Amino acid sequence: MDSNNSIKAEGVRKLTLANQAPNCEIKINKPIYDFKELVRNKNVVDIGCGYGNNRPIVESVGGQWTGVEPFEGGAHTIVGDAENLPFENESFDVVVMNAVLEHIPDVGKAFSEVARVLKPGGVFIGYVAYMECFHEISYSHLSFKALEHYSTINNMKLEKISGGHAFGIDYHLQVLAYPIPFKYTRKIIASLIRFTFRTKSRIAYFGLRITRGKTHKEAKEMAFLYYQVECLRQSVGFTHLIRK
Repeated sequence: MDSNNSIKAEGVRKLTLANQAPNCEIKINKPIYDFKELVRNKNVVDIGCGYGNNRPIVESVGGQWTGVEPFEGGAHTIVGDAENLPFENESFDVVVMNAVLEHIPDVGKAFSEVARVLKPGGVFIGYVAYMECFHEISYSHLSFKALEHYSTINNMKLEKISGGHAFGIDYHLQVLAYPIPFKYTRKIIASLIRFTFRTKSRIAYFGLRITRGKTHKEAKEMAFLYYQVECLRQSVGFTHLIRK
C-alpha cells in the first residue's frame, strides 16, 4: 500500500479543552451541595434508596421522603423502577439517585422519568460511577459529558459536577489488592494523582505564556481547566446537581 494514501487515525476534528469540559461549575475533591439544606421542607424521592439512610436526614429538616426500590423487603415505601416511576408529573422537588444510574439498563428512559416527575426548578442529585469496573449488574458508567447530554435532551441543566476525590487508578488497585486493606493507601494515591495533574497544569501555564503568547489571565484559566478536565477524565465517579 502506498504510504502516501494510507489512512491515518488522526480524527476529523481537533477538540479544545472547552469542547471536552462540561458547561457547568466544576469542583475537584469538594462537595457541590449541602444535602440537608437542599432537602429542607422539600418533597424528596430517593430512587434506589437501599436501606433508607437518607430518610432520617430528610425528615429531620421537615422534608417528605419517598423511597423507591424494584424489590420487596427493603426500607423503601414504593416498589417501582427508575424507568417507569409510579408518580404523577411534577410531583417532587428533589430526586436522589446515589450509585444507581449505572445499574439501570435504559439510562435514557430513567433520565426522562426524572425530568417528568421533577417540578420546574427542582433538582436531580446524586452520584454515578464512571471509571469503576463492572460491579453487581452495572450497565452505563456515565462520563461527565453523558450526564450533560442526557440532561440537555430532557430540558434540564447540569449545573454542578464534582470529581477527583478518587480515581480509576486507585480504585482498580484496591480491587486487585483485595482482601488486603487498601483504604489509606488509596487516599494517598488519589492525592498523588491530583498533585500530578496540578503540577502538569502549572507547567502548561508557562507553555501557554511562552509558546502561545497567552496573557497571564488566559494562561491561568486554561491551565486550571486542564487540571479540572484531567481529574474528571480519570475520576472513579461523579457527584452531580442537575436542575429542571
